[in-house]
Amino acid sequence: MARVWQSAADVDRAVQTIAKYMREVGFIPQVLLEAYRESAEKTSRGLAQRFYEKLASDCPEAMRFF
Repeated sequence: MARVWQSAADVDRAVQTIAKYMREVGFIPQVLLEAYRESAEKTSRGLAQRFYEKLASDCPEAMRFF
């Protein structure tokens, strides 16, 4: 079960983690990907929007996973 994001800082950490994985290994581990997908579905609309916008600007190559 994923931990649902409660703040903008949670979202920012998630995007930073995704960007780091993409930079270092070129993919997002499946367990992490599933957890972030679940968090994006279950968090508030505003935090989900922040996640997708920040991901698109900071790590656009990861958008295909979401």
